[in-house]
Amino acid sequence: MKNKIFMPLIIITIISMCSFIINGCKTAEEETLTIENGTASGITLISVEEVFDVIENNEDYFILDVRTQEEYDEGHIEGAMNIPVDKLENRLDELPEDKPIIVYCRSGIRSNNASNILIENGFTRVYDMDGGILEWIDKGYPVVLYGETTAEGENSSEVISISVDDSYEHYGDEDYIFLDVRSLSEYESGHIEGALHIPVSELEDRLDELTKDKHIIAYCNGSGCERSGRAAIILVNNGFSHVYDMAGLGVIEWEQKGYPIEK
Repeated sequence: MKNKIFMPLIIITIISMCSFIINGCKTAEEETLTIENGTASGITLISVEEVFDVIENNEDYFILDVRTQEEYDEGHIEGAMNIPVDKLENRLDELPEDKPIIVYCRSGIRSNNASNILIENGFTRVYDMDGGILEWIDKGYPVVLYGETTAEGENSSEVISISVDDSYEHYGDEDYIFLDVRSLSEYESGHIEGALHIPVSELEDRLDELTKDKHIIAYCNGSGCERSGRAAIILVNNGFSHVYDMAGLGVIEWEQKGYPIEK
């Protein structure tokens, strides 16, 4: 008799647990959809492609760069405001409460921290750019650098991020100079055939080896290497107007694709 009573109890318990799990999963799914539809407060990941479309379409978003001032000066998204993440809580009054805010950093860690700070302080529409400025550059989207400011404060210069494939399209063009800004040992271990070698640490003292009427493509070892970006800034700040920073994996990707390498 005990067994006959015990078995139905087990069945009822299992059914109840399944119902709880199903309802719990449904609730989580509905909550996710609500956040994705923008009707609830929370952090939403946004791709670099979506951010680029926002800028291209002049949509009313506020873009926040939470890297250091030095990183910001090395290259940032057009129109972005710089507030380092460690200063954000003390400068929240500089942010609009009536606009969606897109937050980005170098790769995504600091932007996530900054996004949480914004949410905790009552900002309801916060977007964290997935992949950060590195992903942005890898996609070939432009970054802006501010050079020496004129008295009116209107002078700005732009470094164009260029993919390895697009760089190769200009290989052999007399109007283009490939500039390797790595160390001598790196250069000798393998460089783009015909590239001019000037380490970034020596560039300011050797600008007379370059000509301002040429397009200059600076490169190093790719997205983890920031020397080509620094070199591009130096060139822009010294009056070079056609400056490109090779994105992707730089010379490593160039060699992987089978493009001309000299050792």
